[in-house]
Amino acid sequence: MSSGVESDGVIAAAVMLPVGLTVGAALGAGWLAWQAGKLVIEANRAADRQIAEKKRQLEEAAMHRKRSALAAHSQLVDMCTQLLSQIDGNSATASILDFAELERLRTELHNICHESIPEDVIQIESLNSLGFLKLEKMVAKQQYLSSLQIESNSAGLYRGLSLADLMLDMKVAIAAMKIQATDGKDVRTADPIVLERVKLNEKLARVTVRTMAALEYIAELSSSYGLSASSRAWFHSCFNGVDEQIRVLYMPSTSNADLKKGIKRLEGLLEQYDMLIPSIESDQKKFVVLYQVYVDASKALGESVESMKSFKSLKALEERLLFLKKRSEKAQECAEIYQKLGPAAYICYAWDQELRALGYVVHTRKDIAEMARHKPQHAHLGESKLPFYHWNNDDLTQLYSMTSECSLQVIVHDDGSVTMQAISDADDNEAKAVQSGHCSLLSKLHENLRKNWFVMYDYQETTSPDEVTSVAEWFGSEDSAWKPDRNDIITEQRRKSKDESRAKQSQ
Repeated sequence: MSSGVESDGVIAAAVMLPVGLTVGAALGAGWLAWQAGKLVIEANRAADRQIAEKKRQLEEAAMHRKRSALAAHSQLVDMCTQLLSQIDGNSATASILDFAELERLRTELHNICHESIPEDVIQIESLNSLGFLKLEKMVAKQQYLSSLQIESNSAGLYRGLSLADLMLDMKVAIAAMKIQATDGKDVRTADPIVLERVKLNEKLARVTVRTMAALEYIAELSSSYGLSASSRAWFHSCFNGVDEQIRVLYMPSTSNADLKKGIKRLEGLLEQYDMLIPSIESDQKKFVVLYQVYVDASKALGESVESMKSFKSLKALEERLLFLKKRSEKAQECAEIYQKLGPAAYICYAWDQELRALGYVVHTRKDIAEMARHKPQHAHLGESKLPFYHWNNDDLTQLYSMTSECSLQVIVHDDGSVTMQAISDADDNEAKAVQSGHCSLLSKLHENLRKNWFVMYDYQETTSPDEVTSVAEWFGSEDSAWKPDRNDIITEQRRKSKDESRAKQSQ
């Protein structure tokens, strides 16, 4: 043990109650309602989600058009890049084209691949149309290009189609974009495949908006409150890889038939989402309400408050509340003692109980009088003596023995803080060993005060355990509020005089 320790103390609010109040009042209305099983939880957030989704639909309309344009441009560049690669790697090309024609072909393909993409969606669509027209002219002029196979990329697109097939898909996609850009007014084409694509694109836009809204909402719930293990498993099983699925659906190379299947698959996911999200919302709402009950109760009981995310499930939070319920029952016992004793006497009583439990033996009044040459006066509560003595006008103290020659003084100040001081007349090595050997008890002592009495301390050592203070040094110091009684000093002087007289006579 350090030879000197200062501890700043706070009594939990659940214990410092006026006479007549119960602990429940300190824990808050939410706690009382939870205890009574009457905690009202509003779980319907569907209206809020629908408003947010409608707002998102309006914002996403332009984004859908841009997403389609960018997907088309990506495929156009991929096709031209592969054409360049095949032309450069095919020795037969040189025999078909003269050098000048080959260079022009390479230049045009290179330009399509490396044109900068503008921010404006109309300009992107124009860039796509112009690039596609250039590619059409190249293929019309060099028929052998149409038969070249375009390899599937990492996402499995194209399915090993020829350039001619992919150009047909892109022609349909670009025609559909033109109709959508004019709000359906540009329907001069009689091609039913293009018109079907327009309708599918509209459905894709709607389902994409809803899917993105669902993903964002689940992410918000997870970030703010955390998801249960079952909810997380459901979410991953449904939506894992959905971003890539949507990206593929926007590619011109995705046929109308595959686009239908993809949209239907996304709609199926959203049906599951709509069925399960109310249950998740209900759990999350309950989680939020109970978490606030937990926070208020923890603060009132002097318990540390864990973050919302530290609770992996609603069950874990409920288990913590049950633990706090047991703590509240203990706090009620302490509150009744506090109401009888008051703050100073309550702290003295708590310290005395815990020091005794750790094996410290309280000094008798006679022991203290012999040590300090001062007769200490008991503090009183009414007519009852307290287990502490008056130290000065405001503070109380008690002394305990650690060993026969090592003592511990505990001073309880009027603000609730506590000072501990080790005092020893033992050999220095023995005293240091005792003080160091009991050092580990400090944390246990303060933990027991928190656990059993709801008194929290932030303590710090003020004197090294290697510093030994003798009894004479401690009670003779300026810090000592006890001064030797006058009668004891006179008696001691007379005793010394007699001893000196006897010593002279013996000589």
